[in-house]
Amino acid sequence: MNGRISSDWPKAPTDLHGDTTEALNSTFRRLYGANREELLAVTPLAALTLIGTGEIWRIEFGRPTKSYPAPAWLAEIKGLMHAVIGTQASWARLTRGKDVAAAQRAAIELNAAVREATQRIPAGLPGEVAPFAAAVLAQLLQLSQAWADEGRATAGDFPAALQRVQPELDEVLNIVGEAVYASVRRGLLAFAGESDPAQWAQCLVGVCGVGFGRRDNVEIAAAMSVMGRDAVGTRLLYFENACSIPEGLKVLAAAVADLELGQAVFGDRERMWRDLLGDVAARHAGGGFFPATGRG
Repeated sequence: MNGRISSDWPKAPTDLHGDTTEALNSTFRRLYGANREELLAVTPLAALTLIGTGEIWRIEFGRPTKSYPAPAWLAEIKGLMHAVIGTQASWARLTRGKDVAAAQRAAIELNAAVREATQRIPAGLPGEVAPFAAAVLAQLLQLSQAWADEGRATAGDFPAALQRVQPELDEVLNIVGEAVYASVRRGLLAFAGESDPAQWAQCLVGVCGVGFGRRDNVEIAAAMSVMGRDAVGTRLLYFENACSIPEGLKVLAAAVADLELGQAVFGDRERMWRDLLGDVAARHAGGGFFPATGRG
């Protein structure tokens, strides 16, 4: 029970105190937030990484103090997957036909962006991955050019094109995945080696990413190889809706404050990392769940 009813949800005619209650709740949340920020500022050590980058950030007393960098080319490869995502979305809009004119404009914009990506991205990649990325981009360029010229797409366009370069795309993902895994592992080992053992034993490691947590996250797997499987859900956490390191710091502050709150209220540090009504949920479900990004 961590959220609240949307402010635009219709209130019952007899709800005369709703605004007053919300204002009161806002006061309590503000007081909690002040403690949250203060607590992060006195936390000696934490680590953050952003999905897909392979880079580890050292956080001391709430501030990033050092980066354990990844190979520079990993930043470039994100553009390839974004190109795939953008192409699929533009194809879907063209075939759906909800707003034909807008979809046609998007197809023209897509074509220009894919053309630029085709020229720039492979040039920034190492030799073992560049040809595979170039093959995928070439297929996307051919698709987007046809859509821009004709202003329409068929239901089979995108699936057929991607099937032709599926081996190349899989090879890109394999090479990139191994590089990210190795980089996160290398960074965390260096991080731990430069840390006080007692502080490292309590250090939270946050993997920052999209709101819909991905299963089988490679950063979690790499960190597990350093911290152990039992760290998942206890010290090793997936931070939802944190798409940058500054946003990750906010989630980190909440995680640290909830540890303190859980201990003070329930005598269980991790209690607030579960839903406040989680005991009822687990009782009805026959146990804890959501094991993909935490412990089940």
